[in-house]
Amino acid sequence: MQNNIKINAAFQEIGTRTMDDRNRLTLGEIFKGYKRVRLYKNDRGEVLLQPVVEIPASELWLFQNKEALESIQRGLKDASEGKITKLNLDEL
Repeated sequence: MQNNIKINAAFQEIGTRTMDDRNRLTLGEIFKGYKRVRLYKNDRGEVLLQPVVEIPASELWLFQNKEALESIQRGLKDASEGKITKLNLDEL
């Protein structure tokens, strides 16, 4: 799979690390909360690590359906603002 990415955002140096004898690099707190990263390398040898989150295939439809996703996002926003009502399931 060939993914090309053009980066227009500015990066700032956040530290220097040393690779161990097995060419491993520890990232510590930099990627806390993430288990996977996508790797990119340009023709100058620079490497970009992009944190990624994977979703189950059964949930992919939601992210492919703009209307459904926007509805979920509105509902979550309303809930976070306390705009909720109790629903009696027996009345449905």
